[in-house]
Amino acid sequence: MGKQNLRFLFLGAICIVSIFLYGSWQEEHSVVDVKEQKRETKGQENTTSLASDLPASAPKVENTKKTDLFPVSERDESRIITVNTDEFNLQIDAYGGDIIFLDLPQYPQNMQNQDQGFVLLDESPQRYYIVQTGLLNIDGPDSREQGRSLYSFASNHVTMHEDESILNVDLNYKTSGGVNITKRYIFVRDSYVITIQYIIENNSSSEYLPSPYGRIKRNEPESKSGGMFGAMRHYTGAAINTPEKRYQKLPFSDMTKKPFKEEVVGGWAAMVEHYFVSALIPSSDAINFFQTEVFKDNRYGIGFVSNPSTVAPNSTETLEVRVYAGPEIAQSLKQVAPGLELTIDYGVFWFLCQPIFWLLKTIFGIFGNWGVAIILTTVVIKAAFYRFSASSYKSMGNMRKLQPKIEALKERYGDDRQRFSQAMMELYKKEKVNPLGGCLPILIQIPVFIALYYVLLEAVQLRQAPFVLWIHDLSAPDPYYVLPIIMGVSMLVQQRLNPTPPDPVQAKVMMLMPVFFTFLFLQFPSGLVLYWVVNNLLSILQQWTITRRIAQVKK
Repeated sequence: MGKQNLRFLFLGAICIVSIFLYGSWQEEHSVVDVKEQKRETKGQENTTSLASDLPASAPKVENTKKTDLFPVSERDESRIITVNTDEFNLQIDAYGGDIIFLDLPQYPQNMQNQDQGFVLLDESPQRYYIVQTGLLNIDGPDSREQGRSLYSFASNHVTMHEDESILNVDLNYKTSGGVNITKRYIFVRDSYVITIQYIIENNSSSEYLPSPYGRIKRNEPESKSGGMFGAMRHYTGAAINTPEKRYQKLPFSDMTKKPFKEEVVGGWAAMVEHYFVSALIPSSDAINFFQTEVFKDNRYGIGFVSNPSTVAPNSTETLEVRVYAGPEIAQSLKQVAPGLELTIDYGVFWFLCQPIFWLLKTIFGIFGNWGVAIILTTVVIKAAFYRFSASSYKSMGNMRKLQPKIEALKERYGDDRQRFSQAMMELYKKEKVNPLGGCLPILIQIPVFIALYYVLLEAVQLRQAPFVLWIHDLSAPDPYYVLPIIMGVSMLVQQRLNPTPPDPVQAKVMMLMPVFFTFLFLQFPSGLVLYWVVNNLLSILQQWTITRRIAQVKK
C-alpha cells in the first residue's frame, strides 16, 4: 500500500504541476525564442505593415521599407484630446485619431494608489501599447502617399457628465477631392466598448473607396517569473478569432518566426494580459484581412484591413469599428463578440471553469465577500464529491488497520522484497482490501479542483478584493505567510492520517512534501491558498471521521 499510496499522491501532484507548466509553457517558449530572434534580427527593419501584402480584394498598397507605414508621430500637446467618462480616462491624438493613453478608474493601479486607474494603454517607452484605427484611401485620411492626416476637433477636454448616458467625440477631416469624414468616438455609460464611426459624406463627382483598418500595437513586457516552476506566469500576447478557430493565441515569438495572415468574414483581434484585454472588432459582415506585424524596438502589432466599401457620389455612408478596452469579465466579453470571453485563459478545463465561476459569483452575490465565496464554493464542491472522497478515505482507513500486520511481514522477510511483496498481496486478498481503492476517486476530483484553481487565478473580480483582517487583496500573496503556513500544517496532518509507506525513503519523501508545498505556496495569491487550506481542512475532517469509525469496528 505504501508504494501505491505514494504513487497516486505523486500522480495528483504531477497532474497539478503539469497543468501549471502547460499553461505557462506558451509564454516560456516565447520568451526564449524572442530573445534568440532579437539576436538574429537586431538592427533590421520591419518589412511588413498592415497596409501591405494584402489579398487581391483588399486595397492595394505596396510594401514599404519604413519600419512602420503609419507610425505615431512626435507628441504635440495641442492636438491631444482628453476624454473622461465613468469607465475611461483616455487621450486621443488628432494625428490619425489614435488612442494613445487609457486608464480604468474603476480598477486602481495598485492598493497604494487608489486614485490612479490601471493604465491599459500608453505610449511611454516602458509600456508602449496603443490602438490605431483609420480609413485607407489614396485621397486620405490614411494613405501610403501622404501618410496619416491631422483631424480637426472642437475641444481638447471632453467629459461625460453624470446626467449623460452617451458621449460623442468628433474628429473631422476633408479630403482634397471634397469628401467630408467625421471620425466619431462613441462612449456609453457602464460599457468598456468604444464604438468608432466613420461618417463619410461624398460631395465629389466620383466614388470614394475607403477601407477601415485597425491595429493594436505594443511592446513585449519583460519576463517575470512568479513562484516556483513559473506557475504564476500568465499569457501576455496577441489572440485572434476566425470562423475556423474561436480563439487562437499568437505569442510574440510566433509573430517573429512566421507572421499570421488570413482573410475571414468578421472575426476580431486582441492583445491579452492578466485580467485585462484590448480588442478590435470590425464589422461582422465585412471581409477582413488579419495579420500580425513585428517592428523595431521590441514592438508587435495585430490588426485588420477590411475590403473597401463604396460611397457613391453625393451620398453619405457610415462605417463602424468597435474597440473593447477593459477587464476580462466573461459576461461582458460574450456580449461584445463571439468567443471574446475565451481571452480569460482558463486552460484545458475551461468547460469546468465556467460553471464553477458562476457558483462563485452567485455566492458572492449573497454574502458580498469574495473570500467567503471561495470558502463556500470549496465546501459545495467538496460536498458534491463527498462519496468519492469517502470511498478513498475508507480505503486508506482499511489500509491503516493493516499497518501492524504489514510491519510484521517486513520484520519476517527483511530484505527479501519479492517475498515481502507476495506476502503483502496475499494479506490484501485475505482481508479483502484493494490497495488501489483510494486512487480512482482522487483522480476523478483532480480536474475539478484544477478548474477551481484557474477560476481563482484568472478572475479579475478577485483583484484587490479584501477578505478579513490582514488579507486586503485576494490576488496578492499573504504578506505575513499565515495562510501558506496553515496550508503546510494541514498537509502534514493529512500525512499523519494516511498509512505510513513501508519504505523508509518513501516515508521521508512524503513527510517533506508539506514543506515543499509550503514554500511553493508562499508566492501564490492568497485567494488560491485560502481555497487550498479550506479543502485540506475539510479533507482532514472527513478522513479523520471515517478512519475513526473504521478503527472502532471490531474485527
